[in-house]
Amino acid sequence: MFKKRIAFKLTVGFVVIVLISMLTIGIIFIQMFRQYAFESREKTMLASARSVSEVAAEYLESANGQMSGFGGYMRSLDTLTESKVWITDSKGNLAIISGMGQRMGRGAGWGMGQGSGQGLGIGAGKGQSFLNNSEPLPKEAEKVIQEVLSGKESVSESFSSVYNEATITVGVPVIDSNHVIIGSVFLHTPVTGVTETLNRAVGILAISLLFALVLAVGLGLFYSLIFTRPLKAMNRTALEITRGNYSARTGVERQDELGQLGNSLDHLALELGSTINLLFQEKGKLKDILSSISEGIIAFDTNLRPVSVNSALAEIMNRPHPYLIEELEMDLKNLEIETQLTKVMEEKKSSRRLKDWLGKKLMFILSPIEDNQGAITGSVALVQDISESVRLEQLRREFVANVSHEFRTPLTVIRGSLEAMVDGTVQKSEEIKRYHQRMLSETRGLERLVGDLLELSRLQSGKITVHKEKLHMPSLFDDVLKSFQTIAEQKGIRIEYLSDQDIPPFWGDYDRLRQLLVIFLDNALKYSPNNTQVSVETRLFGFNMLSVKICDQGYGIAADELNHIWDRFYKVDKSRNENGTGLGLAIAKHLIDLQGGQVTVESELDKGTTFEIRLPLCLSPI
Repeated sequence: MFKKRIAFKLTVGFVVIVLISMLTIGIIFIQMFRQYAFESREKTMLASARSVSEVAAEYLESANGQMSGFGGYMRSLDTLTESKVWITDSKGNLAIISGMGQRMGRGAGWGMGQGSGQGLGIGAGKGQSFLNNSEPLPKEAEKVIQEVLSGKESVSESFSSVYNEATITVGVPVIDSNHVIIGSVFLHTPVTGVTETLNRAVGILAISLLFALVLAVGLGLFYSLIFTRPLKAMNRTALEITRGNYSARTGVERQDELGQLGNSLDHLALELGSTINLLFQEKGKLKDILSSISEGIIAFDTNLRPVSVNSALAEIMNRPHPYLIEELEMDLKNLEIETQLTKVMEEKKSSRRLKDWLGKKLMFILSPIEDNQGAITGSVALVQDISESVRLEQLRREFVANVSHEFRTPLTVIRGSLEAMVDGTVQKSEEIKRYHQRMLSETRGLERLVGDLLELSRLQSGKITVHKEKLHMPSLFDDVLKSFQTIAEQKGIRIEYLSDQDIPPFWGDYDRLRQLLVIFLDNALKYSPNNTQVSVETRLFGFNMLSVKICDQGYGIAADELNHIWDRFYKVDKSRNENGTGLGLAIAKHLIDLQGGQVTVESELDKGTTFEIRLPLCLSPI
């Protein structure tokens, strides 16, 4: 787990960088030190070789090679030069080897000078005891003899067969006073001293590298923990934001990039919190708007599954609230709109479908839902209950048909009468008078029809105002009953007025109340058989509610027709042949609504009908 943390990665990276850097610097340093050591050694050996060359030149130029003090000098060359020294003649033959005067060994030797010596020890005599050609030149030295004898100085590094290790060989020519090369001097030394120094340097470098590595690990870990601390704080803040805590802050106060990132994250939390609050507010507003819409709304996902509905849908679909998604899916399946929804999302076009549902006419307006890139993310259905609109449209058509029918009959009678008189078909004065009376009757019927239509239109438009005056109910009923007395006597109908208590005077519109009572009494007398009774009963409910009941013993109205008697031009079957426009009850209903009242009806076929009108009483002028 720790290996996945950024602190571990930073520490490893830091240590690797330090290790690579120190290794690079160490290698460069060792190479430079080695080069310097070798170059310094070579310069020293060249200087020593030149000095030996000058001394050797004097020796080789002297007669018989004799030179006072040269032997002691040669015996100390190994120590002075820290090298093996060979001196050759001009032909490359070995002439002198350093250290021979102190050579230890068993046997005899000959030398230049007087005397002889034999046995273990140093050769004795009065002169120098240098051996010629006692040891051959190493092969690596022989390779450069010709180059040195040509007058050039030579420096080479190679493996020595004498020392069995790497060596440095330096050669310089020996030049006499006449500037003639009379020999050469070679210094041959192992690099053991230099390599030992280099090895010690490498060891010191390794120890330093190990110490630096330990220090780098500690400092890298410490630095990484400090570096990742604000990142952890930012991570905690981000997690709090994902949990909905938009008040969380990082607390990072730095001037570098991490501080800028922390400030940006704090600003993001602030802006995100504000944005989420605004979204919740907008969501609440949208929810309120959807709830207030009277049409039903259904949102679908791309799999045609409903994901959201508003409260109005349950009422439209005649379902209890809340409307469960499972029940909605079953109802939509019965309505068979899945095919239309699929087509709407495929074509990206809205569509309308009319469906019948539980005696209602429902209009489904289906529309696709697209995102900013034009991709379909679902669909929405607007459900409208157009049953009332369909019914009103049907009433409008029936109204036009009824008006046309009501006008056509009297107009046909009038036209026929006029054509008969114009053509001379009717010539007798009695017939002409009868035709005139028929046209007058039909004209009066047309006048009543037009008057009723105008009255209904004014009531529906709300242009009629109520003119209140102080009224006395018994006087109003006497007036109305007197106007129907003649019609009642012709059919043998007895009108009875009943009141169980006195009705106090009240304020109301006399003409509208009289018109209302006339409509109901006219229907009661018109649709009652001869020799029956019509009763009018009034009573009070409380102090401000007047009830008026008008009962007849007529043909009655079927139960399935009671809801339609208030429609314009509606007539029950038994009244089709009677005179009337079919607008009376429609006008009465509007008059009752105009005065803030209510009306109920009870009827039974062949037994009669009872209308009850309840009107609020205004006992004082307002």
